Amino acid sequence: MSQFISDPPEEKTVVPATTPLAVPARRLHTRISGIGVVSLLVLIGLSLLLFTGQIFVNLNQAWGMPTPVSALAQKVQPSPSLRPPASPSPTQKTQLTPTPIPTPTAVTPFFTPNNALAPVLQLPANHYVLYQNITHLYLVSTTDETTTQLYTPNYTYNQAVRPILTPSGQLIYSGDQGIWLTDIFDQQPLQIVQLMSTMVITSLVLSQDGTMLAWSTAPLDGNGLTILSASSLTTPTGSLTTPTVVWQHSALDCPCFHSFRIFSFLNGNTPAANTTLLLTDDRGSTEAVQYGLWSLDISTPATQPQAQPQIIMDENLHPQQGPLTLAPYSNVLLYSPNEQTVPSPTDNSVPADFAALSYPNGLSLATLDGAPLALGTVQEALPEQSQKANNALNRWVTTPTFSPDGQTLAYIEFSSDSQSPYDRHSALYTVQVSGSGTTLQVGPPQVIASSASRLLELGPWLNSHVVTLYGDGKLYALDVQSGALTTMSQTGSYARILGVIGTGQT
Repeated sequence: MSQFISDPPEEKTVVPATTPLAVPARRLHTRISGIGVVSLLVLIGLSLLLFTGQIFVNLNQAWGMPTPVSALAQKVQPSPSLRPPASPSPTQKTQLTPTPIPTPTAVTPFFTPNNALAPVLQLPANHYVLYQNITHLYLVSTTDETTTQLYTPNYTYNQAVRPILTPSGQLIYSGDQGIWLTDIFDQQPLQIVQLMSTMVITSLVLSQDGTMLAWSTAPLDGNGLTILSASSLTTPTGSLTTPTVVWQHSALDCPCFHSFRIFSFLNGNTPAANTTLLLTDDRGSTEAVQYGLWSLDISTPATQPQAQPQIIMDENLHPQQGPLTLAPYSNVLLYSPNEQTVPSPTDNSVPADFAALSYPNGLSLATLDGAPLALGTVQEALPEQSQKANNALNRWVTTPTFSPDGQTLAYIEFSSDSQSPYDRHSALYTVQVSGSGTTLQVGPPQVIASSASRLLELGPWLNSHVVTLYGDGKLYALDVQSGALTTMSQTGSYARILGVIGTGQT
């Protein structure tokens, strides 16, 4: 506290105001009476007492209780470890610089299995990443990481009906009372499908070669017909031929399907690829759900009796199984034999439109083959679990995706806290896949990285070893071979990565 103490009093006599003024000294008699001696001693004692009191008053001002100002000064003083030295040493400069306060080091939300620092990923140039939020669609350039908002009038956000990026750079999206098409580099939106105001689009898919478009519609009030339609997508204008109704069904008819949606066109190099639709049942929900699996040959006129959906995965026998995705250029199907509910986070870290959906608890692969189509030999990629009372002991899967060469399956595995706010804890896994049919081989899961993100999702691949991710308001790219990582864009809010397109040499 020495720096808060006033200078000590100077060595001078302080005459109290109450002390009588001294009179000029007179010649004393050689003999002094007893009364005089007593009076002199009393005066000396009083002087000493008053002088001592004045000293205590001065000391109290210097050492006394701190005033409010001095107390505030004590609060804002730096801690002793960060104070400059009291006096400079001969080798120091005369003007002292306080020891700098250390700044926090930025911590990546990803951790490698051995906790090594992930190298920085150099993105392949001349690519664009398409993503959506609840209001707009955007393109991010991998060359300079600039973000461009696309002009997409009448765009409607719907997790169950996601926009499609074609191989030629055309964008197809559902909007107000129809389907719209534009070019991402020359945006001139055109409505290619019109709907009545009483209908809503429930699914939208494109064939693997980009030449066929199919969609399903349902009545807004739930009463009426579910209609499946398809049309050729001509190039280069991108216009549609006259749509054809390939199947329709009333909820009042039996067999009583709740409502069909289109899951995908059949993949592969066979002629049936563009004329076979794979269907799922949404059980009357408007959310992004899909259970069971059927095939539908759209080359047969809808009026023919054989033009009926053929069952592949019976949801009556296994109510919680459903398709997830097809491997590129093949009929290898990834599906979940068991989907389970997950606690919905209460901190709004997961958007409400899919926070409480059912998620795969296991992953299986099989080849679709034969006539009619059927599942071949099943290979298990991730064993399913029985749902446990303690949510922290369960694990689920989200956004599984195949690499462009179909040889790597990536997925996010996550768990949930057992108490509110039910935070999620995620990790990225890969599985190697080879062959098809009876030669289909599936390797063991390998953890690539774990993440502190409260919501982590995979997007499309930039190439055969770099995959895109979304995590808590940011878009990333991660190399599953080297573990290298980079941030592509900061969205600030939830974003779903939809597609990737290259425009030249990488």
